Amino acid sequence: MARTQKRQQRVSQWWETHGGGLLLDRARDILPRWLARLQPEAVLQLGQPVFWGLPPGNHHSWVLLNDGFSLPPGGYLQAYGCCDALPFGSMRFDLVIAPFCLSRMADPQRTLAECWRVLRPEGHILIVDFNPGGSLNVLRRWHLWRRDRNWPWRRPFLSLGQLRGLLEEQDFSLREGRYFQYTLPGLKENAQWLELMGDRWWPAGANAYLLLAQRREAGLPPPELLWQSYLRRRRRRALASGVPATFARDKD
Repeated sequence: MARTQKRQQRVSQWWETHGGGLLLDRARDILPRWLARLQPEAVLQLGQPVFWGLPPGNHHSWVLLNDGFSLPPGGYLQAYGCCDALPFGSMRFDLVIAPFCLSRMADPQRTLAECWRVLRPEGHILIVDFNPGGSLNVLRRWHLWRRDRNWPWRRPFLSLGQLRGLLEEQDFSLREGRYFQYTLPGLKENAQWLELMGDRWWPAGANAYLLLAQRREAGLPPPELLWQSYLRRRRRRALASGVPATFARDKD
């Protein structure tokens, strides 16, 4: 337990460093647009980091699951607990934000299961995490090679493909996602030209990614499969009624 607390403290301190601050600045630029589109009434944010001094907007309640080292100002409702055993009842939130926490979990699947449980039907989970193809992962390997005990990110970063597989196993439907933050070590600020070039020419080289998924009821097929099944039924009805097959395909 003491080792876990020390690791959480190192994570909290890392967000105050130059590299952590640059990544937070870029995330602050992106996240409000996604929140404005989702319009959640009740939001749960897991652990660190705290993106804003006050949560954006005043039309929703914002609960921060505090691990003991984040110290947000007023405006957040705080609860203490672990990400893999959330201290909330089922179906309490419209949106769960998991910022850079799955990479330090021993069992990310268990955390996603808890997120699914506390989400309301058709609620969303917004995951922000490190990308294994970015320069921060190279930095992580260098710190591990030096046996730097103060480096907080010791577990391998989850790739986007691995995370998609975990979400699908947990009955989440993928909605959309993007890579972001291409700043290289040594730069003093996020360079806009790097962001534009990275998005166009090398998106997989970003330091982080953002993925949005939606809860679906356990046992139901993904909406994509339901849509494909609907198109097949529609095509069969069109053919049975004498409509040429080419016309049926054009209409689909």
